[in-house]
Amino acid sequence: MRVHLIKDSDVGKEIFSEVVDLLKAIPGPIEFCYDSHNVINFDVDDYVENKVLDEKVFVNSKPPVASYSFSKRSSFRENIMEIFDEKESRPLKEFSFPFTRKTSTWTTLFDKCNNYRIDKIIPNNEFVLLLTEVSNTNNWFASLDEKMPFNGFIHTSDWNHFIKCQDSFPIAFEVIALLLQKHMFNDYNEVRTSLHIEPIGCVNDLCLEKKSIILKLRTADVCADCMTKLREKLSVAYVQHALLIMESLRVKMLFSQNFKQNVPLSRLVMEEKGKIILPEFGNIEIKLKPLEKTIYKFYLEHPEGVRFSDLRDHQEALSKYYMSYINDDDGDREYVKRVIDERIEKLVNITNNAAAEKVAKIKSAFVKAIGEELAKHYYIQGGNGEVKRVMLDRGLVEIA
Repeated sequence: MRVHLIKDSDVGKEIFSEVVDLLKAIPGPIEFCYDSHNVINFDVDDYVENKVLDEKVFVNSKPPVASYSFSKRSSFRENIMEIFDEKESRPLKEFSFPFTRKTSTWTTLFDKCNNYRIDKIIPNNEFVLLLTEVSNTNNWFASLDEKMPFNGFIHTSDWNHFIKCQDSFPIAFEVIALLLQKHMFNDYNEVRTSLHIEPIGCVNDLCLEKKSIILKLRTADVCADCMTKLREKLSVAYVQHALLIMESLRVKMLFSQNFKQNVPLSRLVMEEKGKIILPEFGNIEIKLKPLEKTIYKFYLEHPEGVRFSDLRDHQEALSKYYMSYINDDDGDREYVKRVIDERIEKLVNITNNAAAEKVAKIKSAFVKAIGEELAKHYYIQGGNGEVKRVMLDRGLVEIA
């Protein structure tokens, strides 16, 4: 099974890269292909005229067909509150309503996929999934094309309104959900009649009340009935790979939401190019930029701690770390050396806040990934003018 991931020009390279990395992190027979340089552009005519959203429209999706009966929807609140408290169900990002944004029809979004398929000569049995910041008139998180179910889209905006975690986690989850739905049902009519109107924590929950997405993201499950259908149409190897990816995403989301805090600390592995992995926390990767990796590695290698005012004494070591984390293959080495010297000089200069800013970003990255309680063991801490250090037991640290 091959999946081609494409994006529009408003989807940042960083989040697109995160989604790809999450999907490719678990080895298996599902192959994920991407080209971050080939972006899908929208013309003025691709947008619908009515772009105004009030709060009621924003938090609900339109049903797949007008004739559906949704009498059970009112019981969602009682159902979900048995599992998650009131605080967790509230929107996590505030919007001022009404507001306007780019909106397009499903037909337009699917046409973008099909045009890409034709242009790149992609076989009809391979997926083309568009990651897009553009909203859709039905206000869905994701959908497959009724006419060509190997085409689909995932809306990449608004996730932080419904769940507190990195946007890349639920986006990657929706990619897997679409793959399973394509192979679970014979046609689109079966999809519409088989999706769960009442959320039960299955990948096929319809989520017309959009905050109910929380339940299936936190369970990452396929109910018994849906699993039976899936196993009849997809090999065990593909099913197992998809489930492993979903479980990996579930664990990452639970850590980032402080739901898994009373657990033993994970090892911290810092690879040769500065990639930071927490193996026992579902192989969560802590994304840092080169200069942030530089100062973090320095503090990992100095468990006794170092004041910012003393960083100048370690300027040579910092420059060496930084050099190893930037790609200078295509650049003028003298120019690269000059840039490194300038940035390290700024980092060690006590008259500015460069070091404090990098340390704050490192802290933010850990908190975002694994929650405040666990993160405090891993990020650099120390009061103003005091020694800064990483508190983690160095027996748990592996540096390449």
